[in-house]
Amino acid sequence: MSLSAALTLFLEEYPNATGQPFAGNPVAEFIRRDVPEAIEAVIGDNHRYLVRGSAGQGNWARVPWAAVFRLVTDTAQDGYYVVYLVKEDFSGIYLSLNQGVTTVKEQYGTDARKALRVRASDYLARIGTVTDGVTCGPIELEAHSRTGLGALYEQGAVCSKYYERGDIPDDTTLAVDLRKFIDYYFILVSRESALFDRSQQEEDEGEYQWEDLRLLRMHKRIERNRKLVSNVKRCLGFTCQACSLNFEKIYGSIGKGYIEAHHLVPLFQLKGKRVALDPERDFAVLCANCHRMVHRSDYVSDVNAFRQQVLKRQAI
Repeated sequence: MSLSAALTLFLEEYPNATGQPFAGNPVAEFIRRDVPEAIEAVIGDNHRYLVRGSAGQGNWARVPWAAVFRLVTDTAQDGYYVVYLVKEDFSGIYLSLNQGVTTVKEQYGTDARKALRVRASDYLARIGTVTDGVTCGPIELEAHSRTGLGALYEQGAVCSKYYERGDIPDDTTLAVDLRKFIDYYFILVSRESALFDRSQQEEDEGEYQWEDLRLLRMHKRIERNRKLVSNVKRCLGFTCQACSLNFEKIYGSIGKGYIEAHHLVPLFQLKGKRVALDPERDFAVLCANCHRMVHRSDYVSDVNAFRQQVLKRQAI
């Protein structure tokens, strides 16, 4: 199904579906499966993206969505991401670079809308200029409540583009818009300011020769993303893939679960491309020593070669 057809059906079928039982409803399944598939068809066969759609959790959502997650988060509850948001009166749908609002609401309470608006302004400043036809700042979802998720999404919008029901653009236009917003997302992530401790940043930037310091900061962001690191460890285990050190075997219980995730693809090779997120394909697990040394070697993306050419050579 094309993206234009998927968004059109999304707007046409959802209002009627909300009057039906939620469990097992084909419209809910359509939003969870078919709409993400249409988005993935535009993005291309790229395992580095995570596309999800939601009609609600147990009950129909007032603002259903379909989102493209990536480096910052793989959930709609926090971080920021590209998302299609349906207005509560079903009169149209926004393509938006928006924020996860659940954790912000938990943290700021009644000040959540203000906090989201301030953060959105900061994110927009980092992106810089956006093209004509893109709305910057708050959007209008016809939210029925000032404290509901819809009202929070309104204030969490960084930049957005609106499509009116009955006038959804053709697939070519939608594809151009979607790729544009994913580019905004990439720019925002690459300009993240608080990626790691300043002293560590200065040490690393002085020690390594990087074509673009933003790439180093992005690399640190990847390797210190807690949820991503947790997935890497779950998939690859806790034994260093270079020197075979296992902290639990040496230090007992205090070493249990301790290992570092190493991103295998140097970011200068990814400039202009999408950042990897596959925990098995794009990462290795290394002890702290091997992790630091592999970055000083010529084998950043090949842990096996690092083990053969550096570790075994030194042992000899």
